[in-house]
Parts: sequence; C-alpha cells; structure tokens
Amino acid sequence: MFIASELSFYIISLGCSKNLVDSELINGEMISAGFTLSETGEDSDILIINTCGFIQDAKEESIETILDAIDLKENSKTILKKYSDKELKQYHFKKKVVVTGCLTKRYFTEIESEIPEIDLLYGIKDEKFVSTLCHKFNIKHNPILKIRKKLYNNSPFSYIKISDGCSNNCSYCAIPIIRGPHVSFPVDQILKDAESEVANGALELNIIAQDITMYKWETVDLISLINKISKINNLKWIRLLYCHPDHITDKIINLIAENEKVVPYIDIPFQHVNETLLKSMGRDGNSYKYLKLIETLRKKIPQISIRSTFMLGYPGEDEKFFIELLTFIKTARIDKVGCFIFSPEEGTRAYNFCDNSPILDTPPVAAWARSYKFCDNISIDEKNRRFNDVMSIQSQISQEKLNDKIGLELDVLVEEKIDDKTYMGRTIFDAPEVDGIFFLTANANIINKIVRAKVTDSIEYDLIGEMI
Repeated sequence: MFIASELSFYIISLGCSKNLVDSELINGEMISAGFTLSETGEDSDILIINTCGFIQDAKEESIETILDAIDLKENSKTILKKYSDKELKQYHFKKKVVVTGCLTKRYFTEIESEIPEIDLLYGIKDEKFVSTLCHKFNIKHNPILKIRKKLYNNSPFSYIKISDGCSNNCSYCAIPIIRGPHVSFPVDQILKDAESEVANGALELNIIAQDITMYKWETVDLISLINKISKINNLKWIRLLYCHPDHITDKIINLIAENEKVVPYIDIPFQHVNETLLKSMGRDGNSYKYLKLIETLRKKIPQISIRSTFMLGYPGEDEKFFIELLTFIKTARIDKVGCFIFSPEEGTRAYNFCDNSPILDTPPVAAWARSYKFCDNISIDEKNRRFNDVMSIQSQISQEKLNDKIGLELDVLVEEKIDDKTYMGRTIFDAPEVDGIFFLTANANIINKIVRAKVTDSIEYDLIGEMI
C-alpha cells in the first residue's frame, strides 16, 4: 500500500470559475488527505484534470489536455525503465492521470472506450472523489476534510458558488444535461465558505452560479444572502456575476445601489436581442426590453459597469437579425462585451436545428470532440466576420468609455507586481480574469491591497495610472 504523505498531485482546472471552485475543493481535500501539491504536472505523481464540456472549443481543449497528460505519463514510464519490475512494485508509485468534470460527466462511456490510458475516470467532483481516488490506487490517507484551498496562492479575490445546475433550459445550453436542474446551496455553507476565503486574504468575493438570480434557500433569496455576506469583517467588495436578464428585479437593482460593499457592476448574458431568436432560445427578451433594463440600471446606479455576452451564428440568425444586434450594441454602449460562436451541443433543442454530421477528416478522437457542419447556410467565415465586426465596434466603445475615466481617482485592487515600480490590478468596474486591468505606477509594496490611484491614460480595454 502507498502512503498519501509520500505522494504529490497537480490539478489542471479548465473552463469557468464555477469549475475552478470545484478544483479548489479537490485541492483542499487532497491536501487534508496527506498529499503534497506539486509545482508542475510533470513532477506530480497524480495529475488531475478537471475538464469543461460546455461548447466545442472547450471540449477540444479538454481532450488535448488529457492527451498531453497521457504523454507525460508515458514519458515517466520511459524514465523509470532503469528500475526492475520488483523495484517499481515495491518502491515506486507509477504516475497516474485522473480525469473528472463536465466533459467526463457528459461523455463518460465514450471517453472510457476511446482513451483507456486514463487511470481514473470520474464524473462531476463530489464528496467521494478523493476517497475513490485513494481506493483505486491503493493509497493510505488521512481523514478527508471538506475544505477549500486556492490553486493560485496570494490572490486577493475569490469566487463564491451559491448553487449548481440550471433550470432555465435555454435551447443551446448543455448545462442542465451535465449538471442537472438548479439546486441552491445552504446559507450556512455559503457563509462558511465566504468567511473562510476572506480569512485567507480575499478582499473581493465574486458571487457565481449559472444564474445567481434564481438563488433560494428556505426564506433566503439572493438579496438576503448578499446582505448576510456583506457583514463579514474585512470584506471590501462583492461582485454579482451571471444574472439572467429575464430575472433581474428591482430588488436586485436596489441591492447594488444600496449595499456599500456590492460594487456597481453586473454581468448580464443577453446572448442576443432579436425577439424571434430569443424565443427559439427559450428567452423572453427583445431589443427594447434589454435597452430599458440598461436604462433603469444606469438611472438607479449612475456608476454601474455592465458586462454582457452575445452568441453569433445561432441557427436562423440572418443578416437582418445580425444588424439588429449590431445596432443594439452601438446604442446600448455596454461597458464590457464578450461573444462566442454558436456550438451545436448534443441533447439540446438547438442541436436539432443543425446538420450534425461529423466531419470525418479530423484526428482520431471521438465524434463528439469533432467539428460540425451547420444547416443554416452561414459559413464559418461569415460567423468569424460577424465576430470581428462585433468586437471591432466594442473595442471602440470601450476605448471611448475608458478615455472618459482619464483624470479620475479610483480604488484599485492590486494583484501582481510587474517590475520595481509597476503593478497590475483592477477597479470596481472590472471582474477578474475576463475584464480589463489597471497598470499602476507606485513606489510602495501594495500587493493584495486596495489603493487610491489617478487614471492618466488608457489602451483599448485597460487603464493606466499612478498611486496617489
């Protein structure tokens, strides 16, 4: 039998911030069991990949990462050839590749069949994951504690996941297939997680779920939950991410306007604005409704920074519908915009709108990891052209909005040191990992602190300034 304290592990976390929280739980539980976190995947005894299976690009990235990990394992076997079989069996733990997450939950049978080199294949991480891993590899371990440890040390922000799954059942989305219906987490569990993250140095908590507006635990809704979280000592900023546009109420808007710790920021994935396409998606919005929502937000919260995401190439999106989207983007002048090209996902309603015959001249990976043909007569080149048009317009809007901030004094959460006098951070108007950054000049050690700075310049999506 092997001993956990003599073995190391490494986690590769793919996909969204919700997946990252699961990876941090794996990290904490593995360490509590006695394992040591390795600095690299190459040096680890157990390489854990927490996969994403949301859209085509994410699935391809997950598959490539798995295959790279298997190559690492094969290379480690080559290095160990100098040992006899008896020595290996008695003294050496052979490198293992463990794969979990959304991709494995969705395609477990296919992956098991096509990539047998994986040593442990697991679905979504749960409370049995680490004990299953230890049993599989004959490892004696310490009691496994349900604790969370960051993968990246010294970060001044953290994500707080308040629910799992989704019950919106948008036509294009595979999340309900993978994660199941919406399930809110207990209030006490969330508060314990939030308090722990702040105690470990987080100044900013980002509230996440597939749709945080749906949160409800007994009598506690999202507003009540955030008000409870805001009472945590030493917590400075709370950020609301992933709010379904059809579910944003006056109470949520008032929460952002009135709670001093909730920053003036909201992430609203509109996906599109054409009413016909939105109905096909299972949504109730249209261009007029969404413009009114943005108007209300800006009236009640003048400082607010709004982020949204748009999908391009959804079946039926003709040039007229695309022009409507462009007009909306120009009119709404949303602060932050991301967009992605529609990916037909098996099991969703929108999948049936497309010709899903696999393109067969691809590498020998399973059919579910390949590209697809579309039936809507929109070429890939045309979809890319639309993507570039949207981002070109948004780049100009972003530059103009950031230029308006030149001369202002803003609080900056400092995250990284670039050189002796230059730091990187974010303002209240920017979410971690997806929005712009603030390049800050300062002569003090200000890592993981909130400092006051004056904006002196801007570049496309980022601000430049000096500490006051």
